[in-house]
Amino acid sequence: METHQLRYFLAVTQTGRFTAAARQCNVSQPSLSIQIAKLEDELGGALFERGKKGIKLTSRGEMFLPRANAILGEMESARKEVEALSNLSLGSVTLGCLPTTGAHVLPKILTTFRKSYPQIAVQLKEESSPGLARNLEQGEVELAIVDEAGLKPTLDHIVLLKEDLLLALPPHHAFSQKRSLALKQLANEPFILMKPGHGFRQITLELFRKAGLTPQVVFESDGIETVQALVAAGLGFSVVPRMVAKVAKVSYVELSQPQASRTLCLAWRKKSKLSPAAQALNRVIQETFNLH
Repeated sequence: METHQLRYFLAVTQTGRFTAAARQCNVSQPSLSIQIAKLEDELGGALFERGKKGIKLTSRGEMFLPRANAILGEMESARKEVEALSNLSLGSVTLGCLPTTGAHVLPKILTTFRKSYPQIAVQLKEESSPGLARNLEQGEVELAIVDEAGLKPTLDHIVLLKEDLLLALPPHHAFSQKRSLALKQLANEPFILMKPGHGFRQITLELFRKAGLTPQVVFESDGIETVQALVAAGLGFSVVPRMVAKVAKVSYVELSQPQASRTLCLAWRKKSKLSPAAQALNRVIQETFNLH
């Protein structure tokens, strides 16, 4: 069964004449008749009764008419929806982001995107970088803002920004007034880290490895805000991205050795074609970070 056969069938039904239907469909009358005959063969019987007073539907044709209308109606609706999606007048995209990082970067991104594409829904998923990498690989998100702990060979990415990592110290510690410190100067100090599974924990442990140290971990948390609150309470030291170094009762000191930074990237699954909505969001994110 072909789409054009359904159109020809409906045209004959509407006009009551094969000749008029052929003109309406812009085909020759013999071509239209052949296609109607093929449709009747496929459906197992005549769809029209041909008489001196014209053409009318058989009982089989009466039964088939609403089905033909429904099929072509659904196809037209699908065409319009896909066309609207391609023109970015509707659709949705799922964006993954690191929880605390999202609070700093998403408001500007989503405000700009909403102004340009008000009909596109953005679904947010907050996870650690390793978790977001798995989400990307499994197709649960199309785009994700991750740090280097979330980069895998299966993913493509562009660098959005690099930011320094700072030492977070209790406010009244003897080192809190220092301009910079080497990590080895804190070798015997207690440290507060993110829990296992968090990408930033991997980045922090790699920093200690480069310094030839093993941190004395006294507390672990799922949230960088909690980590900093524990530092503010005098319970230990930590390492934090500059972006989140804004807690009033914490002293922040630059790391001199080893120098440390983290890289924020926009990642997507390699070899997958982004939807028009995801492509639009990709452009807005790059523009937000002045990459265009």
